[in-house]
Amino acid sequence: MSEESYNNVTNILATIAKPFHVRKGEYLQRAGVPATQVHWLASGVARSGFFNREGLEVTLRFYREGESATTLTDLINGETGQPAVQFLIAETPIHGFTLDWKLASELRAKDEGMQQYHLSIAMHGLQALAQRAYSSGETSAQERLAAFREEYPGLEARISQRAIASYLGITPQYMSRLRREAELASGEPRVA
Repeated sequence: MSEESYNNVTNILATIAKPFHVRKGEYLQRAGVPATQVHWLASGVARSGFFNREGLEVTLRFYREGESATTLTDLINGETGQPAVQFLIAETPIHGFTLDWKLASELRAKDEGMQQYHLSIAMHGLQALAQRAYSSGETSAQERLAAFREEYPGLEARISQRAIASYLGITPQYMSRLRREAELASGEPRVA
């Protein structure tokens, strides 16, 4: 995506952008409530996930500065009032901008450059989803942790061990064990 295209889309969306701030632990989107907003993060980290049939939290991905924290299928379903399946929660304090999905969609329908931009974002999202599926299929928790560290460099020091464990599909206790093993193997304590 060219800088010109990015600036064009940013200028169009600026007309409907509203600043927001949430504290760590606050929801940007709740499961069970129709999703209507896109959250663009200027600073902070958000986490998306859902609750499985047993009521356990499953983390799907993390969003960082410069990214739109959205659950696209929930936004599309929200257009007809269907409740969101996923939640979005602040892992750190977040500053950013919200965009009303319906208004953004109307603007996109009128601008070909914006359509191409959003198509690129959707394609990137599909690629990230496929990569996540591959990483989830890794045979060991150590391999999944290595894939997490590669996909989200530096994020481990910014978010809770519980969130990382949920993403990896392990318990927080096992996550502690993995970190201790890594410390012992490297001979240096890890920064928490």
